[in-house]
Amino acid sequence: MKKAGIITILSLTAVSVILFIVFWNTSAATAGMEDTTISDSTQASSPETEVYIPETETAPAQTTLSWESTDSPPEESADARPVSTVTMEDALFIGDSRTVGLMDYAQIDGASFFASVGMNVYNIHSKPVSVPSIGKITLEDLLQSKRYGKIYIMLGINELGYNMNRTVEKYNELTRYIREKQPDAFIFIQANLCVTKSRSDTDKIINNTTISKLNTALAALADGETIFYLDANTIFNDGNGNLPLEKCIDSAHLYGKYYFEWGQWIMEQTAAHIREG
Repeated sequence: MKKAGIITILSLTAVSVILFIVFWNTSAATAGMEDTTISDSTQASSPETEVYIPETETAPAQTTLSWESTDSPPEESADARPVSTVTMEDALFIGDSRTVGLMDYAQIDGASFFASVGMNVYNIHSKPVSVPSIGKITLEDLLQSKRYGKIYIMLGINELGYNMNRTVEKYNELTRYIREKQPDAFIFIQANLCVTKSRSDTDKIINNTTISKLNTALAALADGETIFYLDANTIFNDGNGNLPLEKCIDSAHLYGKYYFEWGQWIMEQTAAHIREG
């Protein structure tokens, strides 16, 4: 009995030791897993993710400069700067559709316009025209209604189908008539603008050869003292006697911005001729 009891006790002790060792290893392993889990959990809670931060937008450039912010006034553009001190309050423009273009786009402030599509030296006295701020009126009544200091005439393109000598004679009669009604006015005979090359090459009546001949005859009516000749072809032609296609809305009429350029040129030439500005 004693020997068996001792063996039993030793066996139980060995089992207890084994169980203790197993329990210890299990506890240590479990503790290690918890440490790893905590570590992974901590890392997951604060990941080093790449965050896209957009670049700061540049502030828009200042579009309007105040005059006070500069040492001197900002330079005006060429188009905005007045070309002379000549006044056009006493100016009258007489003409056909090209003069209608001047009325609509040239911004010649204060000037009066007696102009309509199809006007010519043969119908000018009989055809009433709607004059802005005045109403429908004949040339005679208009010339009697106000004293003008400058009168510009541009006619002839619609008369190219007529006898040229007769047309020039009628034009001369018109200038004398205007001189009679407005004895103190300077008269400016404006050359007829040329047409595009394609129009000139295909039109037997309205072509640049004929227009040039008419302009030469009209230039001879000027005396350089009270009657002047203005030829805007010098600023528009392509160098070969043609109106550039890129400046035309059609084969004969300018785009609006070129009428403005024309108007500025007219005022420059006026000031140079009469020394007003």
